Amino acid sequence: MDRYRCRNGSGLCSKFLRSTRDWISEALSYMAMGNFPYPSSYILNGAGALPAFPVRVACEGLAHDMTDHDQIADWLEGLASFAGVYYNYTGTLDCNTLSAPVNKESQIVNTLWNYQYCSQIFQVLAQNQNEKDMLWDEPWDGDATAANCLETYGFVSDRQHVPLAFGTPVDWARQASNIVWSQGEYDPWRGGGVVEDLNDSLRAVVIPEAAHHLDLFFSHTDDTDAVIAARQFEMGEVRKWVNEKRTTVTAKRQTITAETQ
Repeated sequence: MDRYRCRNGSGLCSKFLRSTRDWISEALSYMAMGNFPYPSSYILNGAGALPAFPVRVACEGLAHDMTDHDQIADWLEGLASFAGVYYNYTGTLDCNTLSAPVNKESQIVNTLWNYQYCSQIFQVLAQNQNEKDMLWDEPWDGDATAANCLETYGFVSDRQHVPLAFGTPVDWARQASNIVWSQGEYDPWRGGGVVEDLNDSLRAVVIPEAAHHLDLFFSHTDDTDAVIAARQFEMGEVRKWVNEKRTTVTAKRQTITAETQ
């Protein structure tokens, strides 16, 4: 298949290049993070809105059988439609420029995030291919990532900052208390989160059909039963911690009063 056909079929302003894969992957990643049950401007940083469950909307253009050799044009158009839910959220783009950010607001946020990643977070970011999905193997290379941070910002990343500053699950189970970790089922970040209880005081909840910290948003008329239940669980845990502290303080005061009489 020639590049001219690829470019026109997929709605690109430039040639169909290797970076097209990453361009589509970015759209999928952000739509997955913003896969909320109602339209939201969160992922687009207030400059526009993605539709409710944007991944489902994006997949509509690829939902029918396109396996025949004469359906390449349909496949390319479906791919452009898929990515366009994210990049062409305004509906005003005639074609897609691979090097262009989704909007200037998101470009600023990405710049800040990249600096914070290199200076503080420096966590494992990788993906493994599954035989039933469309993703590819992209193993973690800490040395290459650190070298890129040094080249970009001029400093050596502290690879141990997060575990030294905040601990690890082993540390938390031994020393911490009164924490609830919540993860959205659809959120790509779920893979790096705590998804099981560590003990009776360190609880975890995975919210079905939820994306990036949906439970921390304000209540919405289109909230799912699952996110409502998650918020109730979280607040129930907080109330329990407060009551336990009150009980402990009251007992100490009574003991002190008794000893001084």
